[in-house]
Amino acid sequence: MFKPGALLAKDSFTVSGDGKIVVGLLFLMQKMPAGSNKTSLDRKYSMIKPDGKVFGATGGKNSAAMNFCYECHNAVAPDQDAVMLLPEEFRVK
Repeated sequence: MFKPGALLAKDSFTVSGDGKIVVGLLFLMQKMPAGSNKTSLDRKYSMIKPDGKVFGATGGKNSAAMNFCYECHNAVAPDQDAVMLLPEEFRVK
């Protein structure tokens, strides 16, 4: 599906208790060359805080905190190349 080097980015936001919308984390998933990281199925997961600082990255800063990313994404790796997608019946073709 995706070639090594492909990078997916997903922004996020939160809503505070008083209803204000606040910028959240930026989530990145990059497909790395085969053999880069067997545990994460050769994906690098990163999270960037709203201030631009790196919260964590697979194989880098705060790597252990990023394990939850590949633990979930690995479940759909064979069929969806580790990308979380809507069920087929809800996708536009």
